[in-house]
Amino acid sequence: MSNEPLNPFRREMYDSLEAFVDHVSDLLGCPITLEDTHHRVLVYSSHDDETDIVRISTIISRRVPEKVINRLWKDGVIPQLLQSKRPIRILEKKEIGLGNRVAVSIWRGEEVIGYIWAVEIKELLTDEQMRILEYAASIGKHLMSRFGRNKGSLNQDNQEFFWRLLTGHVGEKEAEEKLKEIGIPAPASFTIMVCRFNEVITKEIERHILYLLKIAEDVKIVLSTIDDNELILLTNQMDAKSKSSVTYKKFIQGFQKHLKERFCIADVKGSFGGIYKDAKYIRKSYKEAKTVLEVQLKFPQEAHAFINYQDLGIYQFLDVILEKRKQDGFENLAIKKLNEYDRSHNTELLATLEAYLDESESMQKTVARLHIHANTLSYRLKRIANIMEIDITSPAQKFMLYLDLKLMHWIKN
Repeated sequence: MSNEPLNPFRREMYDSLEAFVDHVSDLLGCPITLEDTHHRVLVYSSHDDETDIVRISTIISRRVPEKVINRLWKDGVIPQLLQSKRPIRILEKKEIGLGNRVAVSIWRGEEVIGYIWAVEIKELLTDEQMRILEYAASIGKHLMSRFGRNKGSLNQDNQEFFWRLLTGHVGEKEAEEKLKEIGIPAPASFTIMVCRFNEVITKEIERHILYLLKIAEDVKIVLSTIDDNELILLTNQMDAKSKSSVTYKKFIQGFQKHLKERFCIADVKGSFGGIYKDAKYIRKSYKEAKTVLEVQLKFPQEAHAFINYQDLGIYQFLDVILEKRKQDGFENLAIKKLNEYDRSHNTELLATLEAYLDESESMQKTVARLHIHANTLSYRLKRIANIMEIDITSPAQKFMLYLDLKLMHWIKN
């Protein structure tokens, strides 16, 4: 005899989506929300005072907050929902105001047409209740077709599509067709830009951003989204034949300048990834743009002028080299000797060496940076060579020293 619960929806007749959602809520003893594929609220059940911020915000704005959608994409929740027909548990995420939840996708054939969300207020749903939620999804398919409200703005559709591109959850053919539909006919080149603000982007800041994006001249903003304190853009150039990075650099620099001068928003870091023509590289370009921002953060003095992934040079490979160093158990003994000498003699020879290499061995630039006399620098360089027991004029030695000095900061940061 089967232990599965009887389908409680088998003989039910509903005259609206509201009646259906209220019935599901009664069966499970928790608040229920029915959403379309773009996370717009279709209907919702009532709830008592014990609910979370995200549900309240969702009901008020009639759509799941963008930061929540972005987080669910990054955590792999939505990709899971787009693949599974079983209910999925989402654990509490206090930092965005999201309580414990269970979600199930509503499928029509091989296509997801909506979601049912159950908020677990006091207790987690049992296995039996999870099965009831699965039954609800199969009934919801017919009711959504009957009382269909699955219409919405193109912009919201594009938001969802953009996150699927950024996280690699869209087929190559579908991506190309959709991009062509919204303004990037193959084989036009594109790149992903990321601008990081010092604070979470508020509605007011977002208005300023939208204004500046609308008046952009040489760069076309095809898709955009906001993720907490980051603005993410899919862009291509007005000149379809161009593949130059100069236009993108000028756009970011102008964007930073206008934010500061017109709206008093300063210290916005900007970057862009590689320039590609194939939609399958959108995720790659996004990761490259994020890498530039990471390097800027870890090496503020050396990397402050880096904007393009190509600007990074050897910094592109620091994480790979660091992993190899860990596997090999390698330690640069020359740097270790100099570090120990500095600690025991209260000197700054390691910092002097790094400044010298940063400034391409220019005596003039190094003394200006360190605020010391040229004779002092010459003396220090001789001491450094003696202590480390290496020839710092050797290109191979200099290159290895420079790499390991940067890896040392990478680890520290």
